[in-house]
Amino acid sequence: MAEPQKTQKDACPKTSDDAPVMPLQMARQGQEVKLAKIRGGREMQHRLAEMGLTPGVKFKIINQGHPGPFIILLKDTRLVLGRGMIHQIFITI
Repeated sequence: MAEPQKTQKDACPKTSDDAPVMPLQMARQGQEVKLAKIRGGREMQHRLAEMGLTPGVKFKIINQGHPGPFIILLKDTRLVLGRGMIHQIFITI
């Protein structure tokens, strides 16, 4: 018996409230997003938490890093995130 094919919708992970989750680097400039999870190690999670980036927090994408750095606006603070970090941060829209 053949296994059912997965659709694009099935392939996208979801949060507990059934919202699709995507990597931060896929967000568009000007978009407001909500942090779903951080896949990095304990040290990176701690560093991001100290900057105020914890699951559930909302922030706005200021610059996608094309060209230049990846910049977000969290409350009234602009934060610059490295390429390695943005690949470990997952968001919902």
